[in-house]
Amino acid sequence: MNPFSEKYNPSDEVRLVKEAQEGSQKALEKLVKLHQRFIYNIALKLVRNPADAADLSQEAIIKMITKLNLFNGKSSFRTWLYRIVVNHFIKSGKRKSELEIRSFDKYGRFLDSAFISEEMTTEEHRKHQDEIDYVRNNCMTSMLLCLDRQQRIIFILGSIFNLKSGTASKLLNITAENFRQQLSRAKADLFRFMENKCGLINPDNPCRCAKKTKGFIKEGLIDYSKIQFKSDVLKQIQAIAVENNRKLDHLMESKYLTFFRHQPYEDKELTQELIKTLLFNKDIVELFRLN
Repeated sequence: MNPFSEKYNPSDEVRLVKEAQEGSQKALEKLVKLHQRFIYNIALKLVRNPADAADLSQEAIIKMITKLNLFNGKSSFRTWLYRIVVNHFIKSGKRKSELEIRSFDKYGRFLDSAFISEEMTTEEHRKHQDEIDYVRNNCMTSMLLCLDRQQRIIFILGSIFNLKSGTASKLLNITAENFRQQLSRAKADLFRFMENKCGLINPDNPCRCAKKTKGFIKEGLIDYSKIQFKSDVLKQIQAIAVENNRKLDHLMESKYLTFFRHQPYEDKELTQELIKTLLFNKDIVELFRLN
C-alpha cells in the first residue's frame, strides 16, 4: 500500500513507534510491514534489479531501526522515515544495473540497433502478451536509469506515486518550487527521448515492443522465470495512485506517464528476511532491548 494515498491510516503509528522505542519486537515488525512495500517499490524503480532493490530496501530499513530512538515526533513518522530512505537511496553506491545504461544516448543506440525483427502475427501477439509486457516494463525502467539518481527519485515520487510537491520536497530537504523545477526537467528529458524513440508515442518511430520481443525471444534473451504479471502478489500502480492527482495531470503528459504508472506494483514481503537477519541479531536485540 502507498502510505501517501488517501486510504493510508497512520493512527496506530504513534503507538507502534513508542512501543518499538521501548523495546517491542512486535511493534517494530509491524512498522516494517507497514512501510516495506512502498520502500521496495521505490528501490525497484530506482535500480531495476529485484535483488539490488531488496538490498537497498533492507539497508534503508536497517537505518530506520538504528535511528528509531532519535525520532521525537516533531514530524510525522512516515515523513521522518522516508527522508531517511530517500537520502540513503540517493547517496548509496551505484548498483550494477545502473551502470549498464548510463545515458539516453547509449540506450537510444541500443534501441536503434538491437534485435529489430519482423512484426508479430495476431496469434503470436496473443500468445506472447506476457513477454511483450515484460519487455515494455523493462524498457520503461531502463529509460528511468538514464536519469541521474536525484532525477529518478524525483520522477518516481512526483510522477509515478503522485506525491504533491509540498510532501515530496520535505523528503528531499529542498523547497517545493525546487522540486517542481527538477520534476519538470526530468519529465522533459524522458518525454523528449520517448518522442524520438518510442513507437507507442510517435508512430513515425520504428521501435515497437512486439518487434523487440520477437527478436529477444529468437535470441533466447527472455527470462521466463521473471515474467509474473498474472501473479496475485502484483498490483497495478494505477490502483495505488491518488486519483485526484492523476486527474490533474496535463493532457499532453498523460500519454507518456501512463506507461510508467501501469508498471506492476510489487507486493514483495521483506519482513521475514529482515527478522532473520536483523531482529534476531544479538547486537540489534541488545541495542534496542527487544523482547
